[in-house]
Amino acid sequence: MNSAFLIGIRRIATIVLLFMVLLSCKNSDDTVAIPQTITDRIIEDNQFSMLRAAMVYAEVGDVFKGGNLTLFAPNDAAFQASGLTTPAAITAYSKSQMRAILLYHVLGGPVSAATIPSGQSPVATVGKSIAFLNKTSDGKIFINNAQLIQADIAVANGYIHSIDRLLIPSSGNLLTTIQNNPNLTFLTAAIQRVGTSNPTLLTTLSNESTSSIVTVFAPNDAAFKSAGYKDLAAVNSANVQTLTNTLLYHVVSGALFANQLQTGSLTTLLNGNRLTVTATANQITIKGNKNATAATIKQGDQPTTNGVIHVIDQVLIP
Repeated sequence: MNSAFLIGIRRIATIVLLFMVLLSCKNSDDTVAIPQTITDRIIEDNQFSMLRAAMVYAEVGDVFKGGNLTLFAPNDAAFQASGLTTPAAITAYSKSQMRAILLYHVLGGPVSAATIPSGQSPVATVGKSIAFLNKTSDGKIFINNAQLIQADIAVANGYIHSIDRLLIPSSGNLLTTIQNNPNLTFLTAAIQRVGTSNPTLLTTLSNESTSSIVTVFAPNDAAFKSAGYKDLAAVNSANVQTLTNTLLYHVVSGALFANQLQTGSLTTLLNGNRLTVTATANQITIKGNKNATAATIKQGDQPTTNGVIHVIDQVLIP
């Protein structure tokens, strides 16, 4: 056979082989997984379809791609439990409001479930507010009133923990939050009334530090009226010591969300006086020593930068 012909055949075979190698390398490159960020996982994971819609609307996808983050990600059921059942419900919020809500779910560092310490820990969020992590003695983990239901979804830039409730960011400290609630005007007046005689209470409620965290069972205006304070003038003319003792009786140490309130008693800031808690699957009630009936929590789990508020329908009597 002609040697020139053989050389030509070998050259063609070599070219075909090189082409096949290059094609194989290209196909191999196409199948190499690109490291998945928090944003990528939210986009791809069907349990987060509502979070995906909120992320796109609030334009925080780039934030979620940042390095060293932990996202406590509300799944679709969490959004639905908060009344946000469709993307239209999400866009009923302003972009800035939804952005603030989503950034309240993010910590500026990679936090695995194993590194969360036992007990309660206040943590600063990327949204520049305070949330409260709590790991119970049986290993359950909560952030505020939400429970981790799928922990340690590892991604390239940190962790995702799926949670069963949408977190609502705090809007200030305890005092500011009470003052801004239109149903707590009598309580606001009472706090101001006793502030001069007991500055410690006022300092506790207005404290911006996480070193003094408390829970306030806040009687609404209807509760004060039922207790005999017919108007704000009655609050402003009440005996200061009696009013001071009454308010201290509504405050307990620590940030106690509904998931932490169990049947039993709580020690209040009024020395030697305790509250009785009855917790069932459907309701939590709080009873004072001299109340004929227990108070019901009407609006619970309101986080603040230095504690939590539960609005109740009775003034508690020590």
